[in-house]
Amino acid sequence: MTIDRYLLRLWVGPFMGGIFFVLAVMLVARALKLLGAYSDNPETWSLIASLLLLTMPFFLLQIVPAAFFLSLQNTISGLQQHSEMDALRASGLSYRRMFRAFFVVAALLWGGLTYISMVMMPEGQLGFNNIIARIYAMQGSISFAPQRFTQGLGGVSVYVDGEDEQGVYHGVILEDHRNGSSVIYSARSARFEMGASYLLLKLSDGVRLEGEGADQRMLAFQRYQVSIPVPDATRRVLHSFDHVTMMTVSELWHKLQSGDNHAAAVAEWNRRLLLPSTVLVLLFFALPLSLTRKRSGKAGAMIAGIVLLLLIYNMQLVLHQQVSQGTFPGWTMWLGQCVVLLIGLYLSRRAEEDRLPALFMRLVNPAG
Repeated sequence: MTIDRYLLRLWVGPFMGGIFFVLAVMLVARALKLLGAYSDNPETWSLIASLLLLTMPFFLLQIVPAAFFLSLQNTISGLQQHSEMDALRASGLSYRRMFRAFFVVAALLWGGLTYISMVMMPEGQLGFNNIIARIYAMQGSISFAPQRFTQGLGGVSVYVDGEDEQGVYHGVILEDHRNGSSVIYSARSARFEMGASYLLLKLSDGVRLEGEGADQRMLAFQRYQVSIPVPDATRRVLHSFDHVTMMTVSELWHKLQSGDNHAAAVAEWNRRLLLPSTVLVLLFFALPLSLTRKRSGKAGAMIAGIVLLLLIYNMQLVLHQQVSQGTFPGWTMWLGQCVVLLIGLYLSRRAEEDRLPALFMRLVNPAG
C-alpha cells in the first residue's frame, strides 16, 4: 500500500494541474470566440459565462483521458530517469504490481466520464442550444427610433411616435407590402418580440386597412399580431444544431429502438459510450511508451504519447462522421477502439516481460 500511495502522490499533481491548465486554455479560447461573435448586446456577457459552463462536460471528456495518460507517463518516466524503477524491479515488484492502483483510478474515471457523457453532456448541449437561440433572438431584436420610419424589415415599414420605460411603443403605424399590395396597421400601442425564426409584432387597439378605393376594407381590433420571418442565415444557424446530441439516454434509446435506422442516433449512442472508454485504452499504452532510454529523458516519451492521443482522437472523429452519414455501420466505431486496445495490451505484456519490439523502441526513441 505504501508504494501505491507514493505513486499516486507523484501522479495526482500533474494530473490535476494538466486538467486545470488545458481546461482554462480551452475555455479562454471558446470565450474569445463567443465574445467576438455575440458581444453586441450587453446581456450576452452573462449568457456567455453560462455557455462556458455548459461546454465543460464535453471538454472534460476530451481532457481527462489525455491528462490521466500523460501524467501517468510523466510518473513512469520520472521513476525510470531517477533509477527508482530499477530499485523497485530489483526488489521483486512487477510492473503490474507497481501500477495496480492506476487500474482502479482508470475504472473510477471511466465510470465518472460515462455519467458525464450519457447525462451531463446532452443536458449541456441542450442548454447551449437554448442560450445560443436566445442570443440570436437578442441580436435580431428591433429597436425603433421615435418619429422616424424604420425600413428594411423584409417588406415591412414601421413608424412609432414614442416608447415608454416598459419597452412598449405608442402611436404605431405599420405598412406591410410583402405580398405586392399595401396593408396598413395603425395601433395605439405595440410590443415587439423576437422568436427563433420570426419577429412578432403584437398590436393593441387599432385598425387594419387593406385595398384601395371602393375595394378598401377596414378591420378594427383590440389585439392583432403580425409575424415577420427572420433572415434565412439566422434560421440556418439556429436549425444547424443536431437534436440527437441533446437527447436524454432514454430518448436516444427509444430512437434506436423505433426502427428508423437513424444513422445520427446510432453514431451518437456509440460516441457517448466510446469516449469514456478511451481512458481504459490509454492505460495500457502508458508503460510501453514511457520505457525509453534514460539518456533520452522524458521528451521522447511525451512526444510519443501526444502522437498517440492525436491518432486515437482523429480515428474516433473520422469513424463517427462516417457512421453519422450512414457510410459505415455503428460497430466500426468500436472496431477501431478495440484494435487500438489490442495493440496496447500486446505492448503492455511485452513491456512486462522486458521484451518490447526493437522496431517499436526505435519509433518511440529514434535518437536512442
